[in-house]
Amino acid sequence: PTTGDGWRLISLVETAYAYNSKITRYWSQRSIQMRFENSNGVKGLSDVNHNDHKKTSGRMPYITVTENAVKWWVTVQGLNHHEVRLLTEKVSDQPESHDDKEKIVEYSIPSWQVLNALERMGYRVVTSSCMITGFGKHDTRDFIWTMHKAKEDWEASSK
Repeated sequence: PTTGDGWRLISLVETAYAYNSKITRYWSQRSIQMRFENSNGVKGLSDVNHNDHKKTSGRMPYITVTENAVKWWVTVQGLNHHEVRLLTEKVSDQPESHDDKEKIVEYSIPSWQVLNALERMGYRVVTSSCMITGFGKHDTRDFIWTMHKAKEDWEASSK
């Protein structure tokens, strides 16, 4: 590869990382909003400009899959309880940890098995990137995939 190819690759990785960061920020904000709504019984919130936001659906069709290369665990965030059960059946392994409230499930199996199972459930990879802070003992080496499910698929699977 030429020097220009290397810069293009770096640019693609930076773009994918920025997209994943945007989705992560969205889920964090959405989680805080949902906790507030659930704890206070509020049906809808208004923003700084007092615009009412109507809730159109209970979930988003995006999920994130993160593999930690140090401990070899795969974390899936954004699946509902029913989808976690389906994923567990498809990978033929029980999760190491599962939190329905935060919609996080962790498996100690290779990431390709989880990605293939999610593909069979209708999810498609939208972005992928890696975050490597170094190769020392306390550095992180994470690989991140953002996946999307078509509206027709997730409406059918939630019935």
